[in-house]
Amino acid sequence: MQLSSEDVQELQRLEEELLRPEVRRSPEKMAVLLADDFLEFGRSGRIYDKVNILETVAQQCEGRLSLSQFSAKALAPSVALVTYWSTLRDANGNERYALRSSIWTHTEKGWRLVFHQGTPTAPAH
Repeated sequence: MQLSSEDVQELQRLEEELLRPEVRRSPEKMAVLLADDFLEFGRSGRIYDKVNILETVAQQCEGRLSLSQFSAKALAPSVALVTYWSTLRDANGNERYALRSSIWTHTEKGWRLVFHQGTPTAPAH
């Protein structure tokens, strides 16, 4: 079982969209992308659900996020695992790195993020 190249491109576009400040700070935009049963294990070690994310969305992410080494694979029909490295660059030029994984499910309304985890790490190789 494999994802189509269109699905891989769409999943990367959605992950990149989630990194953009104008999306990350918008409860309306985030609500569309997150599944109702969304769960996140944050890079901070905290656990978030959709309600937590939407309540705190305006105060999230001080800095610019980018991704590299993107990969996506099918876990089951309509379910995909996405992995990548992220870099958070703050206003002072400091950088923090994380390995990230997401599970997306394809619904009649498009792809929705069900699970996300960020694990702090050294820079990507």
